[in-house]
Amino acid sequence: MEQKAKKLRLFIRIGMPFIILQMLCIGCWDQKHTRDLVIITVLGFDRITDEDGVDKWQVSSFVMQSGKAEAAGGGGGNGTSEVKPELVWRGKGLTISEAILDFTKRSPRVPFFADTSSVIIGERAAKEGLLPIIDYLNRLREYRPGAFVMICKGKASLLFEAEPEVSISVSRDLRELARNTSGSSGIARGVKLMDFTADLLSTDRDPVAPEIRLINPKEKRGEELAGPPKAVLVEGIGIFKDAKLVGWLDKEDAIGYNLLTAKINEGAITIQVKKDGKWFTYLVERSTPSLKVTLIDDKLNIKVGIEVKGRIIEDDGADLAPSEIDQIEHAISEQIGQMVMHAIETVRGDESDCLGFSEELHRYSPKDWKKVKAHWRETFLNANVDVQVNAAVENTGRLGQMLELQK
Repeated sequence: MEQKAKKLRLFIRIGMPFIILQMLCIGCWDQKHTRDLVIITVLGFDRITDEDGVDKWQVSSFVMQSGKAEAAGGGGGNGTSEVKPELVWRGKGLTISEAILDFTKRSPRVPFFADTSSVIIGERAAKEGLLPIIDYLNRLREYRPGAFVMICKGKASLLFEAEPEVSISVSRDLRELARNTSGSSGIARGVKLMDFTADLLSTDRDPVAPEIRLINPKEKRGEELAGPPKAVLVEGIGIFKDAKLVGWLDKEDAIGYNLLTAKINEGAITIQVKKDGKWFTYLVERSTPSLKVTLIDDKLNIKVGIEVKGRIIEDDGADLAPSEIDQIEHAISEQIGQMVMHAIETVRGDESDCLGFSEELHRYSPKDWKKVKAHWRETFLNANVDVQVNAAVENTGRLGQMLELQK
């Protein structure tokens, strides 16, 4: 008993002070109150030439107004709310830091970038100054590797004229479009800053980023617009070579790119196929690509295989018999094959390899890769490419008609 009492007294004397200190230490040591911060939700980067003929950086931003997001609530669908959750600030400078200071100096609060969910890069900046932008973003103290990178034709600053369409803020619209909508439909590919940076540093793969553009919705409710006069759309893909924007994949090419480079388990990718004067819509439900890159007698050979399964969701009134399914599957396979091949040819035309062919050769045949490393782009340009697609129709989509195929 005496021994236990000594241990208890020792615990009280030594352990209790630590317990009390832990109870007093509530929160983070570097915690900042939101009242002391300027929360930047979106950044846009442009290279411009000012009136004196000097090349400068122009940085645009959406800045969250403290306490205004809730007041604007309910989702911005009509674009008529007088309370806007985000301000637009813009600055210019010889450096990116100077341009950001040009607008953050207007507030007594500290700029906070941890909530920056999207980065928009203008076309000229993507061609002339991509590395300084990515380097700056990766040096930020509140670095957010999960922010989405987007590229626009023309100036990024024009995108900041948009208003929210389906969310309470444009920044949320952008994040959801990049993360969900564009990827599920296959018309773009959401790319996070950490992945974009990794591809920039890679010797085997060129990066890509989704294309973003400003649109003017025309839908009306009576005589008034049913939505904002200007909104954003994420569609298409910008492709890079040697850290410079060199070309674009349109919507169809983007679908081909996604089917070639990603395994699809769910989504809303649709393929339009015409047979006997009628249009059919095929919904891709599952897709698995395979890739084999070999070097034979110094000639590069690329074999692409894609297994696709899905269903018909629109048939233009046709009543498909089971005997006709093989013809439809053949037409769908040809259509997908053409889309994938066109995406490959577009990328080769810009001498980019954002499809990972070099990466595949390097991984599975390092000796062959060393032979062509120094002149890879020329080798890729002259490669033999074979695309084989096997599309299966698992259901015609008609009520009461479940298709059973004997494979």
